[in-house]
Amino acid sequence: MTPTLNTNNARQSELAQLVTASRRKPTNGESPYTILLNRVREIVIERYTPADLARPTDAVRRAISEIIRDQILDYQNAAPIQGLQPLEQDGEIIVQRILSDLIGFGALDLLLHDADIEEIIINGRELWVIDERGKRLISKSDLADEEETVSLINRLVAPTGRQVNSTHPILDAQLPDGSRINATISPIVYPSPSVTIRRHRLVARAMDDLVRLGTLTQSAAEFLVAAAHARLGILVAGGTACGKTNLINVLAGAFHPQDRVIVIEDTRELQLPLQDVIYQVVRYPSAEGTGAIDQQRLVQNALRMRAERIIVGEVRGPEVIDMLIAANTGHEGFLSSVHANSSLDALTKLLQLSHLTPDLHIEEKTIAQWIANAFQIVVFLKRSHETNQRFVTEIIELTGGIEANNAILSQPIFTRTDGALHRTIYPLHCASRLKERGIDSAQFRPNGGRA
Repeated sequence: MTPTLNTNNARQSELAQLVTASRRKPTNGESPYTILLNRVREIVIERYTPADLARPTDAVRRAISEIIRDQILDYQNAAPIQGLQPLEQDGEIIVQRILSDLIGFGALDLLLHDADIEEIIINGRELWVIDERGKRLISKSDLADEEETVSLINRLVAPTGRQVNSTHPILDAQLPDGSRINATISPIVYPSPSVTIRRHRLVARAMDDLVRLGTLTQSAAEFLVAAAHARLGILVAGGTACGKTNLINVLAGAFHPQDRVIVIEDTRELQLPLQDVIYQVVRYPSAEGTGAIDQQRLVQNALRMRAERIIVGEVRGPEVIDMLIAANTGHEGFLSSVHANSSLDALTKLLQLSHLTPDLHIEEKTIAQWIANAFQIVVFLKRSHETNQRFVTEIIELTGGIEANNAILSQPIFTRTDGALHRTIYPLHCASRLKERGIDSAQFRPNGGRA
């Protein structure tokens, strides 16, 4: 038998919904979406703990979705009675948007899943991104007020156990995907909040990719691959976001496939195409200021791990001394990067960083000699602020000597002129090292072969 609809009950149910809806008065000036969002938030906060919302299960997401649908129906019933604006979007679109704002990452959701975006910047209610097209303003309206945006950031960093609040107005943390986030809130900064999320994009996986992108020439690429294969120490230098990490990742691809490689980084960025790789990452202090493990400790630990190659993603402090000592006591072929303004400035920067070591009683001349012996090649990169392109401007070779003023002797091997890298007139000092490793250095002669 086909069931019949009880129209009286249906009308009573509709009437009950209308009566309930008419009792809920929205705040004047609120948009339809804001009204719905605030109503759903009140219900959700009553039913779920912050932990539930920080890491919502599928069941929690489904339950909140139903709450949102109920509130959408409630609003639609109330709109004619209270003279409210109609909803501007489809119901399911609103469900997903509220889910994103409540338990997702709101206006950041799509950006965080966009592989082309390198950095996300929040200045109060302005949202910027940096990608291959440069820096672009995305929106002035999709971000909520300061309180909501801070709540969003705290959901984002919840897995790290860190939070930004009035007690800790500056947050520096690593997200689960390896991205680096810095958040600063009022009264330390204005506009508030100020947020920078730097994502780790490896736009090139092999030297051929860098050549195709115009970062360096084929001949310069072949020389760097040969240097990495021959276990020469290579220091990659340049400013922020100029491609240092990407070049290191590519250079590591020239290591022997069976090499045991220990990688030390401030935050996890490298993804080496090798079999035996161990990644060590700095641990920052807790909110109580305890539990920190810095790069110096990680370098010391790497020396006890039977490493055949050691990569220090970016040398930035006292670990420089441990790295130089290791490189001068049998651990050849170090690969590292440093922030600097030129190739020669990179060598000076290493000397300066060595002075950050507490109670250091080593003559600067000795440290300069260690640097000259640890690294044979320095590669300098720049980034064009107009085009956002990264390119190598110079490759220099350290000859192993130092001058009376502790300046480290070097010679340019490739220099950039007329938009391309060109081999200089200087013969390779490392030709014998290349030959020992079975590499024919003739191809890199000045003005000859492919160089």
